[in-house]
Amino acid sequence: MSSGVAASLRRILLANKQQGLVIVSTCSIPQNHRTFSMQYKDTEKAAHPFDYVNKNYNYFRHYYLGGHYTLANIHDNTLFFHVESNFGVPRSDFVKRLADHIGFLSVPKPDLDRMHFVDETGTVNTREFHNDYCLPRDHMPSPAEWHLNPNAHASVRLLRPLLQTMSYQLRMGLSHMFSTGQGIVMDRSYWSYYAILNILRDFGYVSQDSYDFLLEYKVSIDYSLKMPRLIIFIDKDPHAIWEDIQKNGKDYQKGSKVYSLELLQAMDRMYKEEWLPRMSTYCHILQYNENEIKTLDDVVFDIEQLNFDDTNKFPDWRLTVDVELERFRAQLQDEHFWTRMFNVNRLLHLSEWWTEPNAQKTQLGLMKYDPRYYWTTNNWDIKPFFQRYQSWTRLPFY
Repeated sequence: MSSGVAASLRRILLANKQQGLVIVSTCSIPQNHRTFSMQYKDTEKAAHPFDYVNKNYNYFRHYYLGGHYTLANIHDNTLFFHVESNFGVPRSDFVKRLADHIGFLSVPKPDLDRMHFVDETGTVNTREFHNDYCLPRDHMPSPAEWHLNPNAHASVRLLRPLLQTMSYQLRMGLSHMFSTGQGIVMDRSYWSYYAILNILRDFGYVSQDSYDFLLEYKVSIDYSLKMPRLIIFIDKDPHAIWEDIQKNGKDYQKGSKVYSLELLQAMDRMYKEEWLPRMSTYCHILQYNENEIKTLDDVVFDIEQLNFDDTNKFPDWRLTVDVELERFRAQLQDEHFWTRMFNVNRLLHLSEWWTEPNAQKTQLGLMKYDPRYYWTTNNWDIKPFFQRYQSWTRLPFY
């Protein structure tokens, strides 16, 4: 046994004995159970994968008539991995290296402007267009702007698009997985939203009413998505993170009114005392420091020791009937359903989203004289009915 493999085994065994450190991997795998294996890295992809980017998967037309059987695409490496860490800890390089090494698709952290506010042509940023005509209180901030002025109204106008973008990115990642059989590695996926929302509420950046509304919003979506099979948590001391931000962070991070040593410490406790233990009931958890993730062979070896057929975990992956899986896959790509889930009218219950009387009417009246007003959209309600379920040009999610 190599020294790297031995060290990897020792890390798993020792970590399981430490209180407060959530590592639920095991080195003994029952025979005939599903495990990750590097032998699937070069597996031939489906001969005719479904074009999930430009078409909506229809249960009747594509499953019954077209013969697109999802179960035929799935093998032992058709898995969803999630990489998580505290604020200010780099993850993107590790996500890309790991995905390339094991033959998965790497999905970066959400880019709000590119994935939510920029139109199909890539020429109109609807957030900037809105901000040019709205009242100051109704300003839609970018993440950098929000860091410098994190008031309650700005937080809601940032967190609601963030939730929509995270859910879009996850459902498109799952659609890719079911269409091609290729696993995905996501950098801070939709399931991170709970921890972020809680810590911002605790530090007063989100009001209790906004917290209750956004959490209820998220819970209504949870059942339409799937949790990861594995979370890889990159651990780093909050003091070291704070020093790195002050030394190497971007300008808005150095001047941020959100980031502080106290917030980073609270976020560290949130992950280790609440979020990770809760998620460990649904999926496997592996925890590493920044030095340990440099050696991918050790990380891969740890992943290969995990039992992905554990009957005590993965409740939302137990789809034993192909019809159930096909229906779930069709719902992932049902833009009609997801557009209604994020209908802006739901925000009328949230006081921070309200504007001044007649302000919206005046704003729209002015915007109509701007050439950007005629930006192109895929919004389902302006498409002919017979096209709503047939075709859809989606924005890149990775």
